[in-house]
Amino acid sequence: PELKSDGEIKLIAVGTLKESKGYDRLLCIIKKLREKKYPICLYILGIGPLQNSLERYVQENDLEKSVCFLGYQTNPYKYMAKCDLFVCASHAEGFSTATTEALILGVPVCTVEVSGMREMLGDSVYGLITDNSEEALYRGIKSLLDAPEILFHYKKQAQVRGKSFSTKETVKAVEKMLLNM
Repeated sequence: PELKSDGEIKLIAVGTLKESKGYDRLLCIIKKLREKKYPICLYILGIGPLQNSLERYVQENDLEKSVCFLGYQTNPYKYMAKCDLFVCASHAEGFSTATTEALILGVPVCTVEVSGMREMLGDSVYGLITDNSEEALYRGIKSLLDAPEILFHYKKQAQVRGKSFSTKETVKAVEKMLLNM
């Protein structure tokens, strides 16, 4: 599948379609934003047990033009790299690999507060962290859509932070840890 190139702001979420990932609340947020006429499209990469109910919600709420399920992709990066904002709506996470990948690709991040995000993003230095609620995430995404200069700032910050995940930097960190043992 291809991403649309119709001037809409492209949001992306990546992960298994299961309850803990918060896709239900993300779809509610997309619905609210579309009702307020924001030109957005959400791309969801992943498969899982909630796929049918999430697709049903999209159909029942006339969001077919605003939400696109891309399924499981062996190369998610070609999609992530073309998006304007990576969103994590999870109720709980370990260390989010998808968020790390977004940063490496220089894609701005808006996430709820879950494990590992402060370590990756600082106190909203490299990406926007909101409280872990639907309303807080909605306000966070909306604030970035309302202020393109802040979204651009987070794009630049993602590029900066993404460099720290390079192989060279990782090896340096491991060497330092081993030398300090």
